[in-house]
Amino acid sequence: MKKCLVSILVPAFAAISPVCPTAFAEEVKDGMHSLLGPFRGIQPYLADEEEFSSQENREKVGSIIDALRKNFHSIDTVPSRYHQYPGFDTNLTLVLDLLNDASRRFSEGKVSYAWWRLRQLPGSCYACHATYNVKSSYSNEYAVDRELDPLDRGRFLLATRQFDEAKSAFLEVLKDPSYTFNFDEVLRSLLVVVTRNKQSPAEGAAMFERILASTKLPEENAEDVKRWVKELKSWSREAAPIQGDPLARGEKMILSGASTGIDFYQNDVGLLRGTALVQEQLDKGAVPQSKRSRALYLLGFAYLQMPLFFAESWSEMYLEECIAEFPGTKDAKQAFTLYRDHIIDDYTGTAGTEIPDDVKLHLEELRKKAFGVKGFTGQV
Repeated sequence: MKKCLVSILVPAFAAISPVCPTAFAEEVKDGMHSLLGPFRGIQPYLADEEEFSSQENREKVGSIIDALRKNFHSIDTVPSRYHQYPGFDTNLTLVLDLLNDASRRFSEGKVSYAWWRLRQLPGSCYACHATYNVKSSYSNEYAVDRELDPLDRGRFLLATRQFDEAKSAFLEVLKDPSYTFNFDEVLRSLLVVVTRNKQSPAEGAAMFERILASTKLPEENAEDVKRWVKELKSWSREAAPIQGDPLARGEKMILSGASTGIDFYQNDVGLLRGTALVQEQLDKGAVPQSKRSRALYLLGFAYLQMPLFFAESWSEMYLEECIAEFPGTKDAKQAFTLYRDHIIDDYTGTAGTEIPDDVKLHLEELRKKAFGVKGFTGQV
């Protein structure tokens, strides 16, 4: 099954949050810098495949990849609460597999494949940082290569949680028509920053209004931005939330955001806000066990509605976790139905291809778990 690739940096970033003991934070901070060095060093090569593939750079690039891989190994003591996050340990293992695979293929001369694999790192970093409640501060001079073009610079700035600097880089991209093909990515990244990271609806609405006035956006992008402005302004006018169940508020936002109506326009801001609120409750350990299955299901459901904002595997991860932790429950059964339909559509929706046998086996195993069926034999 496809899985999202959580950042190689996230264990370090997460580990230096204020809840950690001082000695531990300092230890992991050193590990973080040992990762940020090669992370910065690989950036110009990920931005330029010719430079990555050049025989002249082969030794240097190989050493940077090796440093990323080895330094990832050095961060092996993460606070226990992070291991309780859905898919956290699994995804750390998958990232290590990614780095080992890229290193091995690079040494075998399969350079294009290694480049393609490593290109997933910055986006994977940010997808995780926009989900987990990570608090950290970085220096652009150390973390990001200033020689990068504004698009790649913005991507790496997001990966290292430098949101104001990333916003400036992306606004620079929008001024250059040669990047028109990338406008959708840039605009959606800006929306995630103002809703999930900065939670500044009025500032976000004003920014997007300036973009509409000063940038010749493709028609479909302009329509999206107009909707976001309305949604952000509506949020900015909301009264402070009355004390109550944050999980219920998050569910209300998600369900409202996913209601597309006859025009098939969902409320992206509502979905982003709702997932942030539910995720925050899980991160804080504030969700009682009796409601945890609902929280996992809600996140899986919501991420399915936002494939252009986050890797689709985020939805798979939460739906699988709901099934694994709460077999036989209503939420697990609903999670399986969503998961099954998503996977079947993924494999057969456009190309009409057959679902691989191992995927069929996995679906059957999940079905048995979700519905509390005993005696699964591993046979399709």
